[in-house]
Amino acid sequence: MKKIILLFSALLLAGTISAQQKAYLSLGVGAGLGTARTYDLYNGYKVHPVGLGKGLDFNLRGGYFVGQAIAIELGVGYRMGFNTKVDLEEETDSYKSYGGSGTLKFKSDMLYLVPAVVISPDFESKTRPYARLGVLIGIMPSMTTKMDITTTSYPYDALAATDNTIATIKYSGGVAFGGSFALGCDFNLSDLLAIYAEIYYDALSYAPTKGEFKKCEVNGKDVLSDMTTYDKEVEFVKDLTGFVPKDSEPDQQLKKSYPLNSLGLNIGLKIKL
Repeated sequence: MKKIILLFSALLLAGTISAQQKAYLSLGVGAGLGTARTYDLYNGYKVHPVGLGKGLDFNLRGGYFVGQAIAIELGVGYRMGFNTKVDLEEETDSYKSYGGSGTLKFKSDMLYLVPAVVISPDFESKTRPYARLGVLIGIMPSMTTKMDITTTSYPYDALAATDNTIATIKYSGGVAFGGSFALGCDFNLSDLLAIYAEIYYDALSYAPTKGEFKKCEVNGKDVLSDMTTYDKEVEFVKDLTGFVPKDSEPDQQLKKSYPLNSLGLNIGLKIKL
């Protein structure tokens, strides 16, 4: 009798594990390189290519198999962008220099959601390949520009004046949309645990709705508090019709989209529930 009870309990436990393994959780980290470039984050005298998709990626995903090889998955993650540095050289002509020399640094950060479909055939081996196709939704995305620029002005009947400006501008607001595709493989450590590695590609565009100076120093002096709202803030809109500049209100500019495309590698741990 005891043997029958033990056997029944073992079968029940095995069935429970089998049923539970339709669901899984995964925790991963990765890094990506920007594959698209934009040219108009800085209105200078020369355009400079800037990649905004590169950075570290931290992600948590949960999925459930609705069939033998198809799962529905929801992922949440955070991309912490790497800086792209641009070196500016002062332009010159026959009688004066103009523009500015120095450095600019650009990066993007983003919290995101990825509802996706996963195709993963089970070959009953130590490895299980998969493909994931999803919609990428950037929540609270932002872009940051840091500048350290020296400019030279030539007023009439006066000596040339040189100014050094150190500033930080943050662009935010709105939601980013795109798609995400990955090819990967699970490497089973046990019936309940696996490690995985995947190559992913995110195609994403983002149009911020506002920008604001977070820091502005000229020749070592903090001038942020002296700036008007018009000089310090900007709103990005679809139509400038009827806009009248006022010192007490933000500037308005036409809305632009910036590519945040990324190609990278993720590795992590998967728990089969």
